[in-house]
Amino acid sequence: MSPLTRKSRGFAGERIIEVPKETVDKCSSMALISSLYITRMGFYPKALYHYYQRPVGISQVIFLYCTDGQGWLQLAKDRIIIQAGEVFAITPETPHSYGADTENPWTIYWFHFSGTQCHDVVRAIMEERSNSPHTVRVPYSDDRIALFDQMFDTFLKGYSTSNLLFANLTIPYFLSSFILPENFQKEIVSSGTITPTNRAILYMQNNLSSSVTLDNIAQSVNLSTSFFSRKFRQDTGYAPIEYFNHLRIQRACQLLHFSDFRINEVASQLGIDDPFYFSRLFKKQMGVSPAEYRKSEGIQRRM
Repeated sequence: MSPLTRKSRGFAGERIIEVPKETVDKCSSMALISSLYITRMGFYPKALYHYYQRPVGISQVIFLYCTDGQGWLQLAKDRIIIQAGEVFAITPETPHSYGADTENPWTIYWFHFSGTQCHDVVRAIMEERSNSPHTVRVPYSDDRIALFDQMFDTFLKGYSTSNLLFANLTIPYFLSSFILPENFQKEIVSSGTITPTNRAILYMQNNLSSSVTLDNIAQSVNLSTSFFSRKFRQDTGYAPIEYFNHLRIQRACQLLHFSDFRINEVASQLGIDDPFYFSRLFKKQMGVSPAEYRKSEGIQRRM
């Protein structure tokens, strides 16, 4: 039996963030977030045929929140039905499988997270609010979903220190909405001023399929190349093109998950004509080649 089996046919509106290995390693050494940080997150709406089997589990906590439909979770001899409004957290290294109901497939928001407080989080959510292994029920909240979207959109902007801190410092508050739903209140978040760095990141996001140069990015915010480069690195901790490549590889992960593109076609979608350069860039960030990444996720696509 393979260590991981995954089945799906893709879900309209699906979203996923795969945090690069080097960034995960960085989070594990950052004092403010090393206790709890996200390694993957996603949203699968009406996820018909969604199915995972992990005979030896994984090294992170898996957090599943169902908002519509239903699915099932198998832990040893316990088969648990997860319905809309219910949440379940799976501890690290726990063998399991789960999937969507074939008649009424679930819509789920999910996370993988790691850190020194992982087991404490699972205990707080599961053992203190339910008679394990039963699910925990919470009232639906638009504010909770808004927090999820905020974390997701922060990661989409790249992996600067400020983005990592903001997204990962938000996760405890998000989880508190399940631990103490009666105390959960709306948080008003200001969009703030659109800075040249933010405008540059938006330009990058809108041009992931193009061969963008440093001059192109600087011109998009009406700054000289040298001044813009210094300012951007000061604000994000990354050189502009390095940051752009992080966004490209994040998009590549999504294409490898949710499209039938071959590896060279994924590269082409990102404005990269040389598939060997793309593979080297991908492996540098993710720790594995695009083909190995696709294989490790159990994704059956054309190679």
